[in-house]
Amino acid sequence: MTDTLGPLRPDFLHGELPFSGAGTPSLQLRDYWRWSASCLLDNTSRGVLAEFLVATALRAFVRERPRSEWDAYDLQAEVGDRDVAVEVKSSARVQSWAQRKLSSPQFSIAPTRKWNPATGRYGDEGRADVYVFCLFTPTRVDSHAAALNVDHWQFRVAAEPELPSQRAVGWNRLSGFQMCGYQDLRGEFEAAVARLEKTGGLGSSPTESDRSNG
Repeated sequence: MTDTLGPLRPDFLHGELPFSGAGTPSLQLRDYWRWSASCLLDNTSRGVLAEFLVATALRAFVRERPRSEWDAYDLQAEVGDRDVAVEVKSSARVQSWAQRKLSSPQFSIAPTRKWNPATGRYGDEGRADVYVFCLFTPTRVDSHAAALNVDHWQFRVAAEPELPSQRAVGWNRLSGFQMCGYQDLRGEFEAAVARLEKTGGLGSSPTESDRSNG
């Protein structure tokens, strides 16, 4: 039997952490962050920012550990004694490139095979318990920094059984779900979890603190 290398869990790093090695200029980690992550309205960066906004609104362990690219779901949020698997989907009408017309917001909701970083294998195809759809609402912006204004974002929250049986959905197709701002997102999330529990769709699962103590 061949031993496998265990998953490397990320630690929080600080911006003053220096680069090292022969010939290295005076560089710190924050220099790399500024270079690599300042284009907040690019599709990938906007999606990660949306995850951060949702995580902070839901108080989803954002101060306990950094985001991991290979987690099975975008977020795990505590509701009572349960962990709720959350997928965050983002879209926008305005893009970082030149546009002839505004984009029509679309979100992928297709089931996916989830990667298990503990085993290094893909699991069965499935969906998260709750989906949070995030729309960056401006139709004209002058700076990527506009994405940092939470008033520029709107959210809708759906329990998994409430999603249509299709691979993608538009923002208008989600009009049956209450639209809310950042400050009301936690309440809408808890309402979606309550609806999910009524359908028997949310089983008991250990919380993050339980796993840490186990």
